[in-house]
Amino acid sequence: MRQALPQSIPSCAPAQAGRRTALRTLGALASAAMVPAFAQPAGPAVRRQLVVAHLVDRAGPQADQARDYLAGAKVMFDAWNASPGAGGGLRIVHVVRDADAANPRGAAAQAVALADNERAEVLFGPGDSLLPTLAGASELTRRGVQIVAPLSGLALAADNVWFTRADYQSELDAAVRQLRSYGLGSIALAVSPDFAAGTLGTGTPWLARLEKDMGTRAVALDGNLDDSARRIAAARPGAVIVAGDTLAYGSLGRALAARNWYGFLVGLSAVSPSAAREILGSGYAGGMVVTQIAPGPQESTLRVVKEHVARMKQYLDEPPSPATLAGYIGAAWLVRAAAGMKAPGTAELRRALQARIDVGDFTLDFTRGLRGSQYVQLAAIGKSGLPQRA
Repeated sequence: MRQALPQSIPSCAPAQAGRRTALRTLGALASAAMVPAFAQPAGPAVRRQLVVAHLVDRAGPQADQARDYLAGAKVMFDAWNASPGAGGGLRIVHVVRDADAANPRGAAAQAVALADNERAEVLFGPGDSLLPTLAGASELTRRGVQIVAPLSGLALAADNVWFTRADYQSELDAAVRQLRSYGLGSIALAVSPDFAAGTLGTGTPWLARLEKDMGTRAVALDGNLDDSARRIAAARPGAVIVAGDTLAYGSLGRALAARNWYGFLVGLSAVSPSAAREILGSGYAGGMVVTQIAPGPQESTLRVVKEHVARMKQYLDEPPSPATLAGYIGAAWLVRAAAGMKAPGTAELRRALQARIDVGDFTLDFTRGLRGSQYVQLAAIGKSGLPQRA
């Protein structure tokens, strides 16, 4: 189990037991060696600070990813603030609060209070359970709060939500394309009803289109999981794509293994690789694969990956994960964009966010809309629970 952080310390939580060490105290963070200064945008910055509110779900289906996402964003904000003259004087005030995924309205009220009491202008990283309510909260819209870098893969049309990642439907499409490029012609699709209804929309055209593209009918993971596994295993597909969370992915994998099916079990970014490996066990003989919506730790030649690995070690003494890197990338885009503000105010913040920014051999482009990336790649899960090249 991960250790929970006191609310009074807006820091990052450690990962699964045995994978990471305990967090250092704030005193240790303050005494850490300085990292090299960031390259700064040209011209003086008028704005002195940006308050970034971060509501973290530590108990829902995305709890593992939410904690890692927080960790990645936190080390980026800490490194930015520690860098001499960062952004011409821009300082990030990162205010972290726990939120109950089962109470989205309560989380919206928290966000409004953060805007009023802490002067938060940005809400960072909400997940699937919270994002729809936050995006639809008129009180946040009236206050000009921008929701940036959601952990969520939902496809929403709100004009104050800035996605630094592809959505789940794009992940499914990309997974099918990449699996076929590997020569796998027989691919099954298993859909968790809760995930479909709340995340993708049951009965919407995406599912019918995907079934047509794959030449198969989706198997619903409802009621009797063993029966679902029997139906899938009988078709002997080379791969099974699971549209569901970590528990759905791991549980179906165990049920399929009981029927001697050990093909490629493919999960979306909603799956925590380390937790899935724990559910299936180190002796699981099948191929474990997940989609990644940002370059993972295995992409070690990219500057942003090398930078992130070094800062995770410096500030937390922990190895990175796909979620820590995704959070880091979202935070890196935000600080670089905000550093380009020429005046305070919502209109200027939105202007600054509408930019094309390279965060280190990985570019986020918001010049054409509010989704800055469509990156999706498959990554294999190794015995350690960490991703490898697929």
